[in-house]
Amino acid sequence: MIRFIVDSTCDLPEEIMEKYGILMMPLHVILKGRDYRDKVEITTDEVFSAMHSGILPKTSQVSPADVYQTFQGCCERGEDFIYLAFSAALSGTYQLAETVLAKFQPNYPDRKMRIIDSKSGSVAIGLMALQAVKMAEAGYDFAAVSRHIAYLTEHIEHVFTIADIGWLVKGGRITKLQGMLGSLLDIRPILDVKNGLLHLMKKARGSQKALNMVADTLVERIEAFPGQIIGIAHSDNLPGAEELKNLLAERTGTQNFIISKIGSVLGSHLGIGGLGLFFFNQKPAPYFPL
Repeated sequence: MIRFIVDSTCDLPEEIMEKYGILMMPLHVILKGRDYRDKVEITTDEVFSAMHSGILPKTSQVSPADVYQTFQGCCERGEDFIYLAFSAALSGTYQLAETVLAKFQPNYPDRKMRIIDSKSGSVAIGLMALQAVKMAEAGYDFAAVSRHIAYLTEHIEHVFTIADIGWLVKGGRITKLQGMLGSLLDIRPILDVKNGLLHLMKKARGSQKALNMVADTLVERIEAFPGQIIGIAHSDNLPGAEELKNLLAERTGTQNFIISKIGSVLGSHLGIGGLGLFFFNQKPAPYFPL
């Protein structure tokens, strides 16, 4: 059996995680000086509640103990495992897991183990994990599933819009003057991900133009693979996510969506009200529907 592991930056809905037995390792969220294991000792709703009151959370990587215990548990149950890690360009979690694995693997020479840099976050990791677990269920072996995940990491797309540019000021990503001007003009940054890093792609004025710009980007990049599952994540903005879903359904004709609240770690950096889209720019073979 292959066990699939993600971390708490993966925003796959809990019911899907439970259905397929996907394990989750928590990153850490620091609020008012107290350290919490994300989604274990603190909920995403609690983090967003703090953010609504003006508190800026800090975040840190998975602890070595959680990595070791998760790997150990798989091996003791006789499971091979693949850990699809949060982007190595944004967190030290991937490198930490590699370090633990190097010390851990000699103790279990008969077990197959692999850590893959997802170059991604949020529902993007979820879409890849979902394909991987379905592929394993279909009877593909460890090597084939590993190769397929590596392919998926090169063809996953992320497109974000940020609702409140003030969060970029709080996080030190832009100056106060830039933030003030952006707020006055209602500037909504549009970002995508390149080589695992967030990249400012465009700017829109107003929420409706931002939604249309995000939808336009998806329509352009999804041309080679229409009809796939589209992931939508939101930073405590379900109405915006539903509006985006309806817009995309109208533009693409698809009804295959996974909608999820973006987790504490990415939400802390992107701020309240943000929206993200996740999809593949090429059709993988094999590909499994919901």
